[in-house]
Amino acid sequence: MNYQLSHIKELESESIFVLREVAAQFERPVLMFSGGKDSILMVHLAYKAFYPAKMPFVLLHVDTGHNFPETLEYRDKLVAKIGARLIVGSVEAAIAAGKVT
Repeated sequence: MNYQLSHIKELESESIFVLREVAAQFERPVLMFSGGKDSILMVHLAYKAFYPAKMPFVLLHVDTGHNFPETLEYRDKLVAKIGARLIVGSVEAAIAAGKVT
């Protein structure tokens, strides 16, 4: 039998290993989520790494105010589908509160 992993499967396996190590070593890890293809992939890997349990990561989306409505809709559907916890920070709200210039 051939027990070699394809290049993609090997990368996926290494990524899942890293995600599990982060979850094991840190008290409150957070996974940044922009809604772009890279962060969607990271959420998928994290979901796969801990399934059937819930991901031990909170998803953090920093809303710049420049997102496509479809991005926010997709974000909300994905979060609901996988049962993740989402924190949304707003750049515009931070500016209005004087926290950021």
